Amino acid sequence: GLSFDESIRLFLSGFRLPGEAQKIDRIMEKFAERFTRQNTDVFPSADTAFILAFSVIMLNTDLHNPSIKPERRMTLESFIRNNKGISVDGGDLPEDFLTGIFNRIKEKPFSLKEDDEAREKVSKESSRDMFESLFVFEGPFGSSAEDRKREKFRKEREEMMAASEQMFKKRPSKNMSSRKLNLDSSTQLTDSVSPADVVKPMFDVTWGPLIGTLSQVLESSTNETSIALCLSGFVYSIRLASHSGMSLARNTFVNSLAKFTTLGSIKEMKSKNIECIRTLLSIAIIDGEYLGDSWSPILQCISQLGRLHLFASGLDSEDQFLQVGSPQLTKISEAAREMEENNGKAVLAAVNEVLIDKVFSSSVTLSARGIVNFIDQLVAVSEAEISGDTKRGISGVSASGGTKGMQGKITTSGHGIEGPRIFSLQRLVEVADYNMDIRPRLTWSQIWENMGNHFAKVGCNENAMVSMFAIDALRQLSFKFLEKPELTDFNFQRLFLKPFLLIMENPGSREDIRELVLRCVDNIIRSLAHNLRSGWKIFFSILTLSASDPSAKIKTLGLAILQRLLDEHLDELCRLSGNVEDVDLPKDLDTDQEQPLSSLQKRQRNANADDFVGLCKASLSFVQTEKAENPLPIGLSMRALCHTACYADIIAEKRVLPPVSGFQSTDPSLSGYTYTGLSDDEALEMAIWRPLLDGLAAGICSSAPSSSGGVGCLVQRGSVMALRAILLRHGRLFSVPQWAAILSYVILPAIQIGAENDCSPVNKISSESPSVSSLDFIGEPLSLPPLCDDEGLKKFSAMAQSDESSPSRPLGTAELLVEASFADLRHGGDGNLSKAYRLKKKDVEKRMVHLQPFPDSWIATTAPIALGILSDLVHVNFLLLGDRA
Repeated sequence: GLSFDESIRLFLSGFRLPGEAQKIDRIMEKFAERFTRQNTDVFPSADTAFILAFSVIMLNTDLHNPSIKPERRMTLESFIRNNKGISVDGGDLPEDFLTGIFNRIKEKPFSLKEDDEAREKVSKESSRDMFESLFVFEGPFGSSAEDRKREKFRKEREEMMAASEQMFKKRPSKNMSSRKLNLDSSTQLTDSVSPADVVKPMFDVTWGPLIGTLSQVLESSTNETSIALCLSGFVYSIRLASHSGMSLARNTFVNSLAKFTTLGSIKEMKSKNIECIRTLLSIAIIDGEYLGDSWSPILQCISQLGRLHLFASGLDSEDQFLQVGSPQLTKISEAAREMEENNGKAVLAAVNEVLIDKVFSSSVTLSARGIVNFIDQLVAVSEAEISGDTKRGISGVSASGGTKGMQGKITTSGHGIEGPRIFSLQRLVEVADYNMDIRPRLTWSQIWENMGNHFAKVGCNENAMVSMFAIDALRQLSFKFLEKPELTDFNFQRLFLKPFLLIMENPGSREDIRELVLRCVDNIIRSLAHNLRSGWKIFFSILTLSASDPSAKIKTLGLAILQRLLDEHLDELCRLSGNVEDVDLPKDLDTDQEQPLSSLQKRQRNANADDFVGLCKASLSFVQTEKAENPLPIGLSMRALCHTACYADIIAEKRVLPPVSGFQSTDPSLSGYTYTGLSDDEALEMAIWRPLLDGLAAGICSSAPSSSGGVGCLVQRGSVMALRAILLRHGRLFSVPQWAAILSYVILPAIQIGAENDCSPVNKISSESPSVSSLDFIGEPLSLPPLCDDEGLKKFSAMAQSDESSPSRPLGTAELLVEASFADLRHGGDGNLSKAYRLKKKDVEKRMVHLQPFPDSWIATTAPIALGILSDLVHVNFLLLGDRA
């Protein structure tokens, strides 16, 4: 019952937060999970509580840390701006809610022991800086980079003026003793101004002439001592500029040093050029935390180093390997190649590859802000490599300034023709692997946002080898990420797996790439289905997209994955293994009455039902309901209809229970979609039935042609048979109001729409002879099916399980009836399902097919079975309902 900020206050009152990012992450992750469970109406997702918790802690230390000047404290507007877009699907939290949190924390601070210790340790370092080093409060809920730079510049200017004023005011008097003068002035200077505030204005004045002098000497000198002094000047200048926040000076020095490496042009490398490379790598390892945008030229130089190492080893660079079939694009002059090989050997002898590897492995030591900057620049360099513009920013000549060569490629003077390279993409995978397990999930989600979008973009690249590498890298990273189970109410899996969905959604993706994505999905489900939570939604969306794919191969593979999921991983999807207490209602041992569900059990029930509905919709997407340019094979639609009967059996067996809250009847795309006119319990029960029933109703009145071998309306008739089997086998589960809803919303509208859309000539047949009627061309309704314990059905079930094309698991009652009905339909049986097992033995070539005069007529083929449902239901279910009433 406590408010969010009061809950945090109580949570943190008894212990001190640890200093390790992973421990803080786990502690706050558990807090967010528990708060969301106990306060279901406050936040729609634990992700929101997780992010807001860190924002509140940062607000507390910002408002109440004495080392932060009043004018620099966070305002209400800043707090609201920092928390924009953190609700579900990028929404905003109510301003009144955030305003209340701000005012209460401003009035009464948290009692954090950590604040006192931090103030005793370093007076100028606030706890806010510590939290900012662990978590980056940027992205969709932060201010823009330009606004932050402008605000930072304004505050720095004010601080410099105030510091200068303070120095003049506190100058010592002339009559003091020499010893006291020195002591007091030193103390006053130390107390009033930090060394950084003194150095920064001095360096701001001198760095322009300094870089000119260093560059001139480095360019013209051959003396080793002078070169070493110049490189030391570059190192200290970059360090000063980086620690002082002088981005312009830092970028200028780094860019200048990068150009002195000559890695961007084909020239003979001298010893001083190689020393510049070593210096640049050293700066990256030691001062990487403060480099920011200056990572770009450094990473471009490392990219060229990787290329030279390949040449030195006698191998072609990967751009030549990736441009298979285009000899014109891979050809460079003999002189240029010899130069590249000589330079590569010289670099390989002087620069150890371990030093290059350390640049990427040391990324684990970067703060949250530092790693985000590093990843952003590495992604940018990777994009340049893949586009064939790898030397941009080093030599000063980019591909955009060159001329177009063959196949639209860009050529630059002196550089030859470049193809795509994946050096930085490989390094990106390594960095992701290094940081995945040590970074807090909140920080990792921000890192992955840019990285995942890059993988999705590269995955649709026109070069097949490049795109396949990107997708395989995604698969490897996904396996590692999913090894860690996801807590309830979090959505990190869905965010991580989203690149797979983006590739499938991209209209420019190739068939082989979409097939590879489906293979990855299948592989992940087979190996890690037990750890999947929010990731199921991404996989169901991918499988749904595969049903509408232009390629029949993709369609077939998508349904095969669904079939395997049903046969082998249904328990993991329903999360029944080891979690029976979360699914079944707890009972009082003394009274044997059901006890109220806990908040956790309610949320898990709702999540299970939501995932189950997503699975049902994925299967139903393979049922052809409309005309299309690339229609689904009829066999796939019939197999998907068998899935619906399996889902009905699962519901009837209570392996999946209905949700406990959140039903609605307005939007089919949202959770809890059900029928109107029912009690709350009845409406919740129908929330997992309605997707199945509505999907079958759409199949019954489908406008898509589905004839094969002289037999028409197969999908329409199959949908009727599946609905009939489900209602006959499990109709006892529905109450009178639920039956009324099924008749009003499912059966009767489907029959009406199917009949009204039938434009076949059967409606217009007329004859003067009383012995000829249009009814003569209408099929016969189906006879009542045998009971569940029928020996013929048992034999059919045993034979079906031995068939490679049929499910290996035991068939439920409704699924068995559908399988037998479809076997009778395929083999031209007489409708006696007790003898359907004999049809399984028939040779397909010798089957008896009764040709229909109007195979495409809904009225002639499907109407008799659909109307027969009503009489069957009256006989089997409605009379029993009358007795119960």
